Parts: sequence; structure tokens; C-alpha cells
Amino acid sequence: MISSFQSILGSNYKTYIVLFLCALIIGIKLGTLIPLLSLILESRGYSNTQIGLNVVAQPLAVILFVRITPIIIHTIGLSRSIVIAQIVTIILYFTIPVFESLTAWFIIRFLIGFAGALAWNAFDTWMLSMADDTNRGKIVTIYNTVFIIGFAIGPLVISLTGIEGWLPFIVIAAMSFIAIIPLITFNIADQELPEKKSLPILATIIAAPTIFGAAILCGLDDVMFVSFFPIFMIKNQFSQDIALQFVTITLVGGVICQPLIGILLDRMNKRLLMNIAVFCTFICPIIIGVFLGNFYLVALSCFIWGGAASGIFSISLTMLGERYTASQVAGATAILVMVFECGSLIGPLIGGRVMDIFGPIGFIYTIVFFTFIFLMISIYRTIRN
Repeated sequence: MISSFQSILGSNYKTYIVLFLCALIIGIKLGTLIPLLSLILESRGYSNTQIGLNVVAQPLAVILFVRITPIIIHTIGLSRSIVIAQIVTIILYFTIPVFESLTAWFIIRFLIGFAGALAWNAFDTWMLSMADDTNRGKIVTIYNTVFIIGFAIGPLVISLTGIEGWLPFIVIAAMSFIAIIPLITFNIADQELPEKKSLPILATIIAAPTIFGAAILCGLDDVMFVSFFPIFMIKNQFSQDIALQFVTITLVGGVICQPLIGILLDRMNKRLLMNIAVFCTFICPIIIGVFLGNFYLVALSCFIWGGAASGIFSISLTMLGERYTASQVAGATAILVMVFECGSLIGPLIGGRVMDIFGPIGFIYTIVFFTFIFLMISIYRTIRN
């Protein structure tokens, strides 16, 4: 068994296993938290615009503190950054049921967003700094797979806990605590990071529009989906349980398609693979919107959508690891997280407003519009290169 892990993951297999376990648990936590809060607000009668404004608190924190997280990581180390971030979120989760105002929730979610950005930046930096050209695509897809598995389990957790009272928040806080146990108990050493080299944010994004444009699209797609897809389905006369089942089908698609993405990353032109994934992400929501009454076609479209959308992030992260040196990785991943969260901010703000204007179908309009824009950019960059 050990030799199998070592052959797949390399000499750092113990560290990778710990990171994958943590990513799995954090995925479950986030897959529970984001739709949970949206469903609670929707049940209290808030508009989609108000829900969207509340959702953007977390990505806003990431955007504002993009320069801070790499400094913290280089100062206190990778594992300590993750542990501290999770402890902070545990405290914050217990404050959510105490307060009911949107303003209080916005502040709490803003602080959760900063802690989450620190952990995310540390995870990506740790993983990419250990990987090399021989195993980077494989490591990224495994990492993304276990995270998506966790994210797919999240809606099922809501089905068990419900959305009322303290129970769902106690469960989420417990998962944050469980996530740090492997880091504390297993004997793994932090990856040594070279002296940090700062990257100019705007120039870095302009120099690699495919990598960072993909991150923006993934952020928009992910948060729009988990925040508004259940509401979209409920408004179209589906039950909450059925809506969450479709969410799970989409996330399962992301899990099952990851090994295929990993194989193709090592065998295909990455830009061509990106175009295929983005096209699938473009066409699937259209099929869902047109054939909403056909359960099997909607389920199949959700499955493909999940696989394609998760593939976009794996491809962009692999391309980033190839492009930047070890001393630049923390800064580059911080920028990647920042632009991902820009998408997470744009999606709920615009998507919530579009849904209030056009009704539930506004969810489809928003996803399709932004995906089409990036598809054109990605195709242009492929032709140009």
C-alpha cells in the first residue's frame, strides 16, 4: 500500500495524503455552509439580490487581503497558517446563529472569507511547491477530486441536519476541528519556501489571461451554483431535497471526471482541453433551462457541467504551476485565489439582480453570458498561441 502511494504521489506522499484529507473535510464544510446560508436567507423571505449581497462578503475579504496572506504564510509557515485559519472559522461559525441581521452576517462572512483565503493560499502553495513537471497534473487533479468529493457531500449534510437551529453550525464547526487534526498529529514538516517574490497583480493577470480568466469563471460558476441553483430549482416547483440532489449530481460529476482530466492534462494540449471544458460549461446550463421537465436530461447535463467546471480549475492550476517559479508560487496562487473570488463576488451580485428581474431563469442567463465571454477569450488565446 505504501509503495503504491509512493509510486503515485512521489517521495512526499505522506504530506500529500495529509493535505488531501484536510481538503476533503474542508470541502464538506464549504459544501454545507454556502447553500445552507442561502437557504436560510431564502426561507426568511430575503430577495435574491439581498442574498447575493450577503454572499459577496467572503470573496470581498479575499480580494482586499490578497497581499496579506502570502506574507503570513512566509512568516509563520504553511501548516500553522492552515491551523490558525480553521480555529478562527470555528469561533466564527458559532456566532452565526446568535445574530439574525444581514449586516452581522456580512461581517461574520467577511472574516470567514479572510480565514478561508489564508488556508486556501497555504494549501495551493504547499501542494504546488512540492510538485514538479512529472507529477503536477496528477497531484492537482487528485487534490481537486478529494475537495469536490467533500463539496458534493455538503448538500447531503444539510439534508440530515436541516437548516434550522444550531445543529448545522455545530456540525460545520466540528468539521473544521477535524480538518486540523492530521496537521497536528501526523509528523509532517512544512515545505521550505524560498524568499518570497512579489508579483504585480494587474500585470500578472494581463500576462496570463487564460489562467486567471478561468479562475474568475470558476469562482462565478461555483458560488452562483451552490448559492442560487437550489433556489432556481425550488422556484421551478422542485422540492428542496430534489434540488439538493441535483447539486450533488453536479458535484459527483466533478469527482468522477477528475481522473479523466488528469490523464488528458498529460496527453493533450492544455489550451484545447480548456476550450472543450469551457464549451461544456456553456452548453449544459442552456440544456437545463430548456429541458427542465426532463429529469434524466437535466441530471446528465448537471453531471457533465460539474465535470467540465471542475476541470477548468484543474487545468488553470496546472498551467499556473508550470508558469511560475517556487519563489513566485505563493504570490501567484494568492492572485489566483483573488481573481477566483472576484468571480465569486460578481456572480451573486449580478446573478441575484438578474434573477429578481427575469425570475429564476436569470440564473441560467448569468452563467451562460459570462461563460460565453471567457470561451471567446480562451479560443482567441489558443489561436494566437
